[in-house]
Amino acid sequence: MATIAESALRRKSHRLVDDLRPFPGRLRLSLSIGAICAISTVISMMYHFPEAAIGCYLVIFLMRANAAENVVTGIGIIIAVSLVVVLLIGIINLTINHPPAQIAAIVIASFIFLYLDSATKAGEQAGIVALVIAFVLTLLGNIPLGEIATRAVLYAWAMVFVPMAVMAVYNLFFGIPPQKLLRQTIAERLELAATRLETPEAADDLAFSDALGEGMAESDKRLLLTKLLNLVYGKDYEFLERGQAHSYRLLLAVSALPEDTDNESRSALAGFCREMAEAVTAKQALPAFDAQAFAGHAVFGDVAAALDDLSHMAPLEKGAPVDDPAVSPDIFSNPVHLQFALKTTLAAVTCFFIYTAIDWQGIHTAMITCYVAALGTTGDTVHKLVLRITGCLIGAFFGLVAILFVIPQLESVGGLAFLIFGVVSLAAWVSTGNERISYGGVQIALAFLLTVLQGFGPSTDLSAASDRIIGILLGNAVVYVIFTSIWPVSVGDEVKRRVGLATAKLKQLAGLDFDTRRASTALVASVQSDIGVIRNAVEMASYEPRHMRPSLEAREDYAGSARALNALSLALYFRPEPPPLPEPDPITPAAEPADFSRTAHTGETS
Repeated sequence: MATIAESALRRKSHRLVDDLRPFPGRLRLSLSIGAICAISTVISMMYHFPEAAIGCYLVIFLMRANAAENVVTGIGIIIAVSLVVVLLIGIINLTINHPPAQIAAIVIASFIFLYLDSATKAGEQAGIVALVIAFVLTLLGNIPLGEIATRAVLYAWAMVFVPMAVMAVYNLFFGIPPQKLLRQTIAERLELAATRLETPEAADDLAFSDALGEGMAESDKRLLLTKLLNLVYGKDYEFLERGQAHSYRLLLAVSALPEDTDNESRSALAGFCREMAEAVTAKQALPAFDAQAFAGHAVFGDVAAALDDLSHMAPLEKGAPVDDPAVSPDIFSNPVHLQFALKTTLAAVTCFFIYTAIDWQGIHTAMITCYVAALGTTGDTVHKLVLRITGCLIGAFFGLVAILFVIPQLESVGGLAFLIFGVVSLAAWVSTGNERISYGGVQIALAFLLTVLQGFGPSTDLSAASDRIIGILLGNAVVYVIFTSIWPVSVGDEVKRRVGLATAKLKQLAGLDFDTRRASTALVASVQSDIGVIRNAVEMASYEPRHMRPSLEAREDYAGSARALNALSLALYFRPEPPPLPEPDPITPAAEPADFSRTAHTGETS
């Protein structure tokens, strides 16, 4: 594994190239996001719904490969915002003539939903609700009449309803169903296992490490939606349920192989993995695995057993449960949730006061930036700010070129829709990638849309475009100052918390008999997710301010802890006699209850 001292620029350049590579479904998903944004823009402009750019941003931010998840998310956001509209109308009637009361309402509503963002699985969806409430309430100073204000709230509801409804309907007819994604996941894991078997020297292979670090949470979510919606059943569902568990077990077994093993046997196993991947993709009967051929190769026993179970789709045994509550157990005791909500609210209100005091409403995007750029640790927040600024400049450049050379040639909203489709699809190629780059794509699209979507038709107003870009940069600056100076959370704190959580799960695993341990693939996958977050945190450390950045030696220790936890989890999973668990040390505090602050989101895809 590469050391922390290796050239950061070289490492990140290689990762950027890897993160931009195509993968199955990436082009389709990118074009779908572009199409949904284009359709939403046309509808918004036809019916004069304002802020179409923000509505499109929600699509880019929330859209996933899973069509069923997108339908559920779209409907859920519509219901949530509809309830919020009722709340907002009541708040407006109480505060329309009292600006201090409006500020108080913004602070209270923002704090409550940001607290839910940090402490529950509602996550960023709760943050979106906070954004909508705060954004609408900041407009009241410019709308003196209660009846007009109420109509403005309904327009804000339409701003969210249109793109979410389009996203739900589009995915209902043209999206990728979860059962197809599960097949793709099984095939991809088989291909990754084959590649690792063929090139054992690539021990730090990024795609393989990412697949392990993702765990099984996403596959389990797709399985749950497939079952609840009755998309497949019977033997087809059993194939997906067993296949995704056995294929992850195969990745674990391959990762546990020592590098100096028989190359001929590795090649034979890799060839069978590819043969099986082709059968899974083509929906054909899986080839039978000859386990006897590897009976004399004890070192390949775990890999052979995983392939044998996968080829025969062996029934799953009951393993240890994975505790995954919707609400963090420490929701009222962990100060991190309170601090995150207060810091983000302070940043948003500060931006509001700045552009109100200087009477420059055109930079109101500063406040929006605060809600979508804040993360739990300082390293994650600064990383996201870097992506926002880079994406903002790229998106603004595309918007400037469009305003100067393309939009003057357009005569209708239809032409503008084609322009949006092209640029947003390009940005979506980035946003559908790994968490390391995804938000850069979101920002490219948002900056472009904010630049070109002005009014209800093609516009070439450069001043409005520049105002919005300045607002994004202002929001970035305010978030940076607040999150690095008030209750800063170092990635070292996140590493210690994750090490504690992983250790607690390993202790749970060690207390079980071997048969139960071997069946607890989901619990081992959860440990691997924690390890993935630790590895990502080591990368995020380079983004922290120098005064709080862990030293190279500390980051080497963090990486070493990840390797030790990985080795221990594999030993507990595959070996009848469990090794002794390590005693707590300075980097391994007692496990804390799980929290769902936004740092946890990075662990999903990192």
